[in-house]
Amino acid sequence: MNVLFVTLPERGHLHPMLGPAAEIARRGHRVAFHAARDISGTLARLGFEQIHAHEVPAPADDNRGAALAALVRDAPRLRAWVKALLLDDVPAAVKRLERVVAELRPAVIVADPMAYEAPIVAARAGIPWAALSSSLNPVVPDTLESELIATNAWLAVDRDALFARHGLTARFRVCDCLSPDLTIAFTTGALVGEAPPGVVLAGPSRPRGARGDELDFPWDQLEDDRPFVYVSLGSQVFHQPRIFATVIEAARGEPYALVISAGDLAASIAAPGVCAVAYAPQLALLPRAAAMVTHGGANSVMEALSSGVPLLVTPICNDQPHNAHFVERSGAGICLDLSVASVAECRAALRALVAAGSHREAAARIATSYAARDGAVIAAERALELGA
Repeated sequence: MNVLFVTLPERGHLHPMLGPAAEIARRGHRVAFHAARDISGTLARLGFEQIHAHEVPAPADDNRGAALAALVRDAPRLRAWVKALLLDDVPAAVKRLERVVAELRPAVIVADPMAYEAPIVAARAGIPWAALSSSLNPVVPDTLESELIATNAWLAVDRDALFARHGLTARFRVCDCLSPDLTIAFTTGALVGEAPPGVVLAGPSRPRGARGDELDFPWDQLEDDRPFVYVSLGSQVFHQPRIFATVIEAARGEPYALVISAGDLAASIAAPGVCAVAYAPQLALLPRAAAMVTHGGANSVMEALSSGVPLLVTPICNDQPHNAHFVERSGAGICLDLSVASVAECRAALRALVAAGSHREAAARIATSYAARDGAVIAAERALELGA
């Protein structure tokens, strides 16, 4: 069977796909990826192919770092950025994907539900498709409010017209296009409660082996017996000097060290008890961490809770407030806006997370539920059933 994965070409969207893709390949099926930009280097390290890898140029510098950090705090600019990301390239993306489908002839398409070309092409070709969400969008309650939810309400008329021009009527939750065949969220009820109808809570999606982003790390700096708090604000909106400075000051004199993944800010961070790198091997670090400070990206939340690590969530944009909502409601962490919070508030939150208590107990409870459900295997099995 040929299985086509359609992803957005960012780590946060690609990484949840890798476990299911590896499981499908392990069962003897051909797996190929399609994305707008070239991610073939990462895929090749894992033994996967990317079809038509070089058709769209790399994004401008404002897609990450300082420029993106400024953009996401400007609501009108962020709204326009989301529109461009979700809608503007879809007509061209449909044509690219149609060529890929004609070449590969997949029995099933497995897609990020924010890649709207996938449901359009799948429907027109009569191919079943599985939506593997890179977020918790499919389980966001109707009562929740956020800037991303408001943005998608604003986009709804243009989005529905886009699908109508291709002969489709689609259902959405936040910005995810829900599949009529299979929609998967990589979590369990221990974090999000009962799933809406038609959504499968598969458990976390983790690769069995390498993920393709492994790199050297100064492990010798962690050889003492002190616990450490891991700090990461993701691979796009990481340029947050005020947040890093607040955490570093809050940790001063505390009985734990800090490991900070800080992108281009890493070189400017130097403090006792702080190990700052541009990009950290998160999957390897988390099982050893006492707590994590995070922007609330869905993958970071999933990976931390898989290891029973309680979270200090400081949401910055997009779906991150939704993830913070679930973390705080479950008891597995604390939500605190570190762009405005005081050092004392940050210190108190970190003390509560590092110490034994309810937050650690809730994180451990979710970790137990995650260990009982292998989202990569469940997603692979359900997708293969669609193509059988």
